[in-house]
Parts: sequence; C-alpha cells; structure tokens
Amino acid sequence: MKTSEFFAPLLRRLLITVSVLALSACAGMQETKVQPLATAYDETAVLASDMRIAESALQSGDLEVARPIYARLIKSHPEMSGPWMGLADSHFLAGELQAAKLAYAEAAGRFPDLIEPRLGLGRIALQQRDLALAVDIYQQALEQWPGHPLALAGLGVAHDLGGRHEEAQAIYRQGLRSNSDNVALRNNLGLSLALSGKAREAINILLGNTGLSGRLPQEEGNLALAYGLLGRDDAAESVLLANQSLGSTQDNLEFYRYVRQQLGHNRR
Repeated sequence: MKTSEFFAPLLRRLLITVSVLALSACAGMQETKVQPLATAYDETAVLASDMRIAESALQSGDLEVARPIYARLIKSHPEMSGPWMGLADSHFLAGELQAAKLAYAEAAGRFPDLIEPRLGLGRIALQQRDLALAVDIYQQALEQWPGHPLALAGLGVAHDLGGRHEEAQAIYRQGLRSNSDNVALRNNLGLSLALSGKAREAINILLGNTGLSGRLPQEEGNLALAYGLLGRDDAAESVLLANQSLGSTQDNLEFYRYVRQQLGHNRR
C-alpha cells in the first residue's frame, strides 16, 4: 500500500479552523421624527447585540440558534459582511457545503475587498477534494493579498493532499518567514514533515522556541503523532494523556506504530 494512502485521513486535520468575523460596520439608520438620535442608538445597540448572540452561538456550535439570526440580519442589513460570513460559516460547520458555497460566493461578490469569503471557498474545495480548484482559489487570493498566511496555509494543504509534500512545505516555510508566529502555518508544516518521514524536524517545528501555543486543538495531536512516528511512544503518551483517556491514548499509540511500520515498509 502506498504511503499517500495513509496521508489523506491524517492531512484532513490540516484544514484551518473556521474563524468568525467580528461586526465590521454599523448600518445606516433611518431618521425619525421622535428622538432620532436615541432611536438610531437603540437600533445600533440591538444590531450589535444580535451579532454578539449569533457569534457566541456559532463559536459554541449552536448552529440552529446562529443561522436564523444571521439570515434575519442579512435581510435587514444586506450591506454588512458579518452576517453573510456568519451564515456561510454556520452552513460550513454543519456540513452543508453547497449552501456554504453559495453564501461564500455571494459574500465574495458583494465584498471584493475581503479575503475571508475566498478562504471559505477554498476550504470547501479542500473538503470536496477538488484540489485543482482549491489551488486556483488560493493562488488568486494571493495575487490580491500577497503573503496572506491563511491563503498560504490553504495552498500548502492543497499540495499536501495531492501528495506534493515538498512543495507544500516550501509554501509553509515561505509564510513563516514573514509570519513566524502563525500557528496554522507552523502546525501544518509540522504535520507535513511528520508524514513525509521527517518526524524529528517536525517535533522541532511544532515545539519551536517556546513550546506549543495552545491556540489550535490540533497542535497536541500532531506533536504526539510526530513523537509516535519517531518511535518515541513514551513522549507521545505523555502528550496524549493530558487531554485523553488511557484507552484513547493506547488506541492512538497503536495507530502510530501501524503507520510507522507502513512508512518503514514503503521506504524499503
């Protein structure tokens, strides 16, 4: 069996966690004859409150609460990017990729100066394994936003999933040269190195000078994987036990040993 057959499931973790856009602007309010300033303030406060509720629900995974709020805000304030992105993100997190694609595309058309809708379309292309489309989306984004770390991370993922690990690693390193503290780029590079037989270098990259940042849930799992592929089951176990049960930890260690054997077999 080819090594690349083991890479695809693990490389799915390279997908960047979806971030929710904050409220970017306040909508213009219609003037009224009765206390116009107070009315405008009240409407702005309600709008901001609705956005906070929707964002909190989205971040906590309560998509059934977030989605209708975003849909209502789009109807009343279609000129705002936040509700469009929130609706698209909620569809994406629910696995409703076609609905998410439509919402991201609409947002990209309405707000051409925002990169976030393009990144969303790129994530969907990766999820659907349309790697050529993903590469095209991220390359076009980088033409408009040169050096953007998330566009570089997405482009690297597309190459990794296509088995072009050296190209992917070069892209991650390019991004880290100007964004040395970017966790997504560092995490993706570490995982890519681990799965291409460079586990020791992967560990050094993931730990850096200050250890794991704790800002991405994948960091500990990828570090444990790198230790496991290096044959350091003791270190992998120590990392895993911080957040997993003993049974889950043993399952992971067994999987690392299996992948390690397959990688060694392929090298021979």
